[in-house]
Amino acid sequence: MNRIRTLVAMIAGTALLATLPATASAEPRPTGQSQDFCWDADANFAPAGGGTHGRANVLAHCEAQAQSWRIDVYVNGEWWAYSTGGKIKGYGEYWLGVDVPRMPKPNDKRGNFVWAKVTYKLGTWENVYREELGWFPCKTCTG
Repeated sequence: MNRIRTLVAMIAGTALLATLPATASAEPRPTGQSQDFCWDADANFAPAGGGTHGRANVLAHCEAQAQSWRIDVYVNGEWWAYSTGGKIKGYGEYWLGVDVPRMPKPNDKRGNFVWAKVTYKLGTWENVYREELGWFPCKTCTG
């Protein structure tokens, strides 16, 4: 008897859901493109000047065109530098980079911890990734 009540309740609930209006997103997904149209395939930090500055590089892997990209670099948790760019043509891999100016005095015996936030945009679609670039010793950095 309990199984029949459960089954009837499930059927009634399903029928109620079928009568509710469907909702749509603000902008439909571009035809033939998934939400993750670009993502990070690789990343590195090339320190220069004894680790006092350098260049953060991200290898973007794209399955579709992106309208723009932005890299924000953080040193020891603080925003430090950024770079932006226009269109990414479409399918393929593209190196994106930002020059990182003179870094602060390390707040850890391991050195300065560097990470990047990479944002890809296409209309209202946005992919955001965090890339940890690692610890970089810098004995001559000053705050």
